[in-house]
Amino acid sequence: MKATSNGYFQGDSPLDFALPLAILQICLVVVLTRTLAFLLRPLHQPRVIAEIIGGILLGLSTLGRNKAFLNAIFPKKSLTVLDTLANIGLLFFLFLVGLEIDLHSLRRTGNRALSIAVAGISLPFLLGIGTSVVLRNTFTDGVRGPAFLVFMGVALSITAFPVLARILAELKLLTLDIGRMAMSAAAVNDVAAWILLALTIALSGSRSPLVSLWVLVTVATFVSIAPKSY
Repeated sequence: MKATSNGYFQGDSPLDFALPLAILQICLVVVLTRTLAFLLRPLHQPRVIAEIIGGILLGLSTLGRNKAFLNAIFPKKSLTVLDTLANIGLLFFLFLVGLEIDLHSLRRTGNRALSIAVAGISLPFLLGIGTSVVLRNTFTDGVRGPAFLVFMGVALSITAFPVLARILAELKLLTLDIGRMAMSAAAVNDVAAWILLALTIALSGSRSPLVSLWVLVTVATFVSIAPKSY
C-alpha cells in the first residue's frame, strides 16, 4: 500500500492509500469515542470506558460484521499502520505517566504492593484454571491441556497497566498514595502475567518439557538479578 495518492480528481481513491486511510480511521475513532464519552458523562465513567465501547462498536462484533464497511475503512492491509500508530501513542502516554511518578515513592510501597498484587492475581488465576477445566471439552483440535490451563488463568487475572494508568491519570490519583500503590501492584501483576504468558507459549509451541524448564530458569535468574540494578 502506497503512502499518499495523487488526489481524488486524478482518479485515485483515498481509501487505497495508507496516509489518507489512517487519517480517516483516526478521525472516526476520535469522533466516536468523544461522542460516547459525552453520553457517558452523567454516569461518571472514565473516558477509557468510552474508548473500549467504541472499539467494540467499530470491531467485528458490530459494524465490523458488515464486510463492505470493514473492507473499506479497516482493510487488513491497513492494520499494520494503525497498529504502529497505536503503539507509538501508547509509548508516548506511558512516557507522560512516567514523568508524574516518583520512583522513590514506588519503592516504599514494595511489600504492600507485592501483597496486593499476589492477592489480586491468585484468585482470578485459580478461577481461570477452573473455567478452563470446564471449557476444555468444548475444544477438540489444537488445544493442549497445560497451555490452555495457564492461558485461561493469565487471561482472567492480568491487569491492563496502560488502562489503569489512564484511569488514575484522569482521576488525578497518580501522585497520591493510593495511585502509587495501584501502579506498583499493577506493575508486579503485569510482570507475573508476561512470565506466565511466556510459559504458555513454551508449553504450546514445544513438545519437549525442557523448553518450559528453560523458561522458568531464565525467569528465576531475571527476578533474582533485576532488583540489584535499582
